[in-house]
Amino acid sequence: MEVVVERCCGLDVHQKTVVACTLVGNLSTNRPKKVIKTFGTRTFELQELASWLHDQEISTVLMESTGQYWCPIWNVLEKEGFKLILANPQRIKGIPGRKTDQKDAEWIAQLGRVGLVPQSYVPPTDIQELRSLTRTRTHLIVERTQHKNRIHNILQQGNIKLTGFLSDIYGKTGRKLIDLLLSGEKIEEETVLRCLHSRVKASQRDIVESLKGTLTKAHRFEMQVHFDIIDCLEEQITELSKEIRIRTAPYQEIIDKLIKIPGIKESCVEVILSEIGPDISAFQTQSHLASWAGLCPGSYESGGVRKKAHIGRGNKYLRTALYHAGRTAAHSNSHIFSEFYQRLASRGSKQKAVIATAHKILRVIYRTLESANKKSYCDGLGLTSQ
Repeated sequence: MEVVVERCCGLDVHQKTVVACTLVGNLSTNRPKKVIKTFGTRTFELQELASWLHDQEISTVLMESTGQYWCPIWNVLEKEGFKLILANPQRIKGIPGRKTDQKDAEWIAQLGRVGLVPQSYVPPTDIQELRSLTRTRTHLIVERTQHKNRIHNILQQGNIKLTGFLSDIYGKTGRKLIDLLLSGEKIEEETVLRCLHSRVKASQRDIVESLKGTLTKAHRFEMQVHFDIIDCLEEQITELSKEIRIRTAPYQEIIDKLIKIPGIKESCVEVILSEIGPDISAFQTQSHLASWAGLCPGSYESGGVRKKAHIGRGNKYLRTALYHAGRTAAHSNSHIFSEFYQRLASRGSKQKAVIATAHKILRVIYRTLESANKKSYCDGLGLTSQ
């Protein structure tokens, strides 16, 4: 194979150690000088690694995306001016020719020396921080939903049928009625009437009868614990949302364009910016972005017969946000997306139709970001974008 890098280093990253293997040699030789050394992962030890790489005049450093262990190493080496390449472990393992007695660092360095390590997308530091905030908010929302589901289960165990008459038992009316249950107060029509909102469609008698069950003291205690956790989670979600809005403020012009796309809400735009970033140049085409997001249509053909194929793996946070956007756009007033969804759904699978709609939205997002980047580039040169 043709050698494309004269001085490179492969890193095998672990929690407490990082093994570095440098390969130095002319492009014409297939037997470069090899040096292997192990460093710790504390900050001063990573700085020693950077100094050692500078001493050997290393230009390119490659590492696998092992959990979150690669992040501090990336942050230290990025400031030192190295060309960094983050590799997907699955793609490296799929390259044939690896010997069982080779160390990971040496194998990564050998692949990097001949240019066989595809680079994973790593956004700038500010987008990485924004991504961490949006992902944390997503996890808290999922956790809040889990606690709400547990409350639903407790109500069913106690034969409380309130969920059949209120669309949301966590709204103002629902919380007031549940507080009656938690306090152990006797359920009467006058008491319930004070809690009902004027927009509640269910009759007063139905609400009263739905609250008459067999909740035990243990049930009430457990429900109160879940509600306390939900209130705490909602407070933290609110604080995270405020911080996210502050960090996305510099991209308000892009946000205003993206939010006009049917199905896209403010929270979805924040996820898009945190996962993709405002600069779309890391993705050459719409297809590259769709594949990275995990929304690329599957293709499986054998013997001239096309068979069922699933979408590939990708960025689950972006894919989930776009899935919800696709489902909203499918039932929106936008004829472009609603008719597109209906045409595909009529063929059989509504789930596939939603995924296809999400894919269509992603292509629109790509073109929107592409035009925004082109405008920014032209403005920087003092030109007018066409």
